[in-house]
Amino acid sequence: MVSNDMLLVENEPKENRGRKIWFIVVLLLLVATCVIVYYFLFKKDLNFEAYKTVIDKTAENGLGRLTLNEIIIDDNQILLNATFKPVKGLNFDYQTFFFPQVLVNGKEFTVRNGGQTIQQSDKTYTIYSSVKLSELPDDKILNLDIRYNDWNGEKKIDAPWEFQVEASQEQLQEDRKVFPVEKKVKLLDGQEITIEEVVSTPISTTIYFHSEKSLLNEALHFKIQSAAGESWPFNVAYPLNEEYTKWGVRLDALYLTGKSYELIPVAANGSELGSAIKIGD
Repeated sequence: MVSNDMLLVENEPKENRGRKIWFIVVLLLLVATCVIVYYFLFKKDLNFEAYKTVIDKTAENGLGRLTLNEIIIDDNQILLNATFKPVKGLNFDYQTFFFPQVLVNGKEFTVRNGGQTIQQSDKTYTIYSSVKLSELPDDKILNLDIRYNDWNGEKKIDAPWEFQVEASQEQLQEDRKVFPVEKKVKLLDGQEITIEEVVSTPISTTIYFHSEKSLLNEALHFKIQSAAGESWPFNVAYPLNEEYTKWGVRLDALYLTGKSYELIPVAANGSELGSAIKIGD
């Protein structure tokens, strides 16, 4: 059973660093799976050592001590695991979140920032972060500038915890599977999207699509179905650009290892949009 002292929060960055902030706060009692907890906490028996970079570096400021434990590089996503020890008297609990800013090779690619705070003891908290990106450079080793500079999305931390580290994505690139699609789909409102590709890693699977005009994220869902009839829903799309014309929709903890699947676009009302699209061999 998932503890009731955990919350999941997502923060969409400001437009041109001035974009409005919005939050989706969901009690994890109502969430079946969450990739951050799934990989770092509940599934320690799974071997993801090949995709992890152990950091084990500590920074301190007037709020407390933060240790960056490890990083996982996924397809256009970075997962971070840190431990926080607040100073005595600080008003801090599991409902307080840090949203890290991550620069990759000196550039900002973040499109969404999510996280969880989990209380381990009276004096220690685990901080899990999921940073979704519009893209990632192809370099096998990435230079990351990580700044924990945001308190609950409400205020900046004056002296942020900062880490300059390297992280490898070499093994992920080898195990990453790309299913080209390049199919057009007409939505119920008459707009048309182009499904570009499906990218699957041992950590998640993402469907990428674009449109000529801005879309609402509620406009389109997907499901992927295997040859054996098993299916997985993709229901939470997020924008990859400020014009809301490039999108991704990700399902964590799904790795497509088969040769072929069917991709089915689904409208928000549950109706299928056209015929199933075969992907793979």
